Amino acid sequence: MDKSDKKDRQLLDLLQSHVPLTPRPYEGLGISLGLSEEEVLTRLQRLKEAKVLRQIGAIFESSRLGYHSTLAAFQIDPSRLDEAASRLNAHPGISHNYARDHRYNLWFTLTLSQFKDLKAETANLAEEVQARDPLYLPALSIFKIEVRLRFSEDQEEESPDAEPILAAGEREVSPMPSEGVSTLSPQQIRAVKALQIDLPLRPRPFQELAGQAGMGEEQLLEVARDFLARGVMRRFAATLHHRRAGFAFNYLVGWRVAEGQIQDMGRRMASLETVSHCYQRPTYPQWPYSLYTMLPARTREEADAMVAALVEVTALGDYLILPTIKEYKKEISILSGGTGWG
Repeated sequence: MDKSDKKDRQLLDLLQSHVPLTPRPYEGLGISLGLSEEEVLTRLQRLKEAKVLRQIGAIFESSRLGYHSTLAAFQIDPSRLDEAASRLNAHPGISHNYARDHRYNLWFTLTLSQFKDLKAETANLAEEVQARDPLYLPALSIFKIEVRLRFSEDQEEESPDAEPILAAGEREVSPMPSEGVSTLSPQQIRAVKALQIDLPLRPRPFQELAGQAGMGEEQLLEVARDFLARGVMRRFAATLHHRRAGFAFNYLVGWRVAEGQIQDMGRRMASLETVSHCYQRPTYPQWPYSLYTMLPARTREEADAMVAALVEVTALGDYLILPTIKEYKKEISILSGGTGWG
């Protein structure tokens, strides 16, 4: 991000919020920011080459597509950590996999078809990599999922013609409702797969995706808009490489919260812009933490200040900071493999 300017920062903010589901989405982004379509494409190509921009594509609500998921934490002998992570990464249902600074040093997300047993598969993986005392941590309540890194530091950074950019904390500040599974037609399944392909950096990028799905451009866009309207798709937007984008510190924080306070505390935590994720998960005798927040930050000092702000908002004093020390895997696609995220 050293060579980024004000327009780059505005563009990154907008991209994480939404990319227009129109035949010329980059033209639409340019109009919002006072840039030409060509300039938007040039900037995006530079950000892609700098590995700041990871991907532009659909982010689906996996539960609406017949999948369920869990967070899991393993204790692995440090000398075998990379080997264990590599073996887990080969599993098509594991989308995220991180080393964290704790005796529970390997944390991953496993997503499977609703017809498969998540808990049993987690136990099988623990046995395969010789993990000690594995933690099975499916979400019980989801208060917030808003992975948007803010780059425009003040109002002067934003173009007066830009559409409003939702910051984290402006949505989903109460437990997200559980929706029924959507039955997809073969055409819709093809559309789900196509919409997760990294959107090409060319004036009419959906033409290529439509070809992959075996349908016309406008037909694919109509399906995509329908997915968005029904909540099957959370958003069509960009994801970034956090560290290359300047957010080098990522804290997962577990909070010990009394049962009767969980809903209130979850809403309070989710209301803060600095919190990207907030979940309730099960507790165990050896693991008393029921609420989890994710805090992406530029520096350790900034991350520590975020934790302090949460303590002030909630008056909670019993918590555990789990810093990310290595990213082994991060993918967002679903329905690309036989068992889940691939």
